Amino acid sequence: MNLTRRTVIPERLDDPSASREELEASFRFIRIVNRRLGGVAAIEHELARLVPAWPKDRPLRMLDLGTGVADLPLAAAAWVDRQGLDIECVGLEIHPGVLALAREAIAAEPRVSVLDVDAREAVDRFGIESFDLVHAGMFLHHLQDLEVMTMLATMSRLARISLVWNDLVRSRFNAIAIRLLTIGRHPTVRFDAAASVSKGFTIREVRGLAERVGLPNPRVRKVFAGRFTLVSTKPGLGLARG
Repeated sequence: MNLTRRTVIPERLDDPSASREELEASFRFIRIVNRRLGGVAAIEHELARLVPAWPKDRPLRMLDLGTGVADLPLAAAAWVDRQGLDIECVGLEIHPGVLALAREAIAAEPRVSVLDVDAREAVDRFGIESFDLVHAGMFLHHLQDLEVMTMLATMSRLARISLVWNDLVRSRFNAIAIRLLTIGRHPTVRFDAAASVSKGFTIREVRGLAERVGLPNPRVRKVFAGRFTLVSTKPGLGLARG
């Protein structure tokens, strides 16, 4: 595997004809990765910056692009609930099989909804600064660099306060680690996990993309070895840094 540059190849999970068995196996693994390797921690870290000054009389509104089975919106809702506040989470998902699984997953959580809306059309659908927090977790690595920049600009337009891009670091160490972590798992999981790392980003690339888009106050940090977050906060909001 050549990791010197991003290689954007289709994943089996992207195929609209992927079977329910493949989808369930893939998202079982993705849930584990998000829970144990920084995906959930990344969104909780940003929520922790927002919550201390959040008014009690209105819910925090969060949008999650390419939400998959909505495990991160569900985690966000549970975390905010423990702080005694309310939240409205909207996930966007256009893969028909994944959308069905997501709606099953959120059936008992009224604060989370999943809509069949293309992320590229979100500004037209919802309007500028229509959400307090806009998040994309392991979604943008599916896109070419130009599309990544377009989506980051879209996220910035949708966000009233901040955007969080939460994705994979591309490195030889992570390529080896993901092969070890997927030993014995479904073939689709093994293929897609390796492909995802090859489509990930170096920290230098992330900073460069943020700079080219002109995101305000960009902050990039690693979350564990294989994960990074890029956070961009609108100026003048007086939020804690970190």
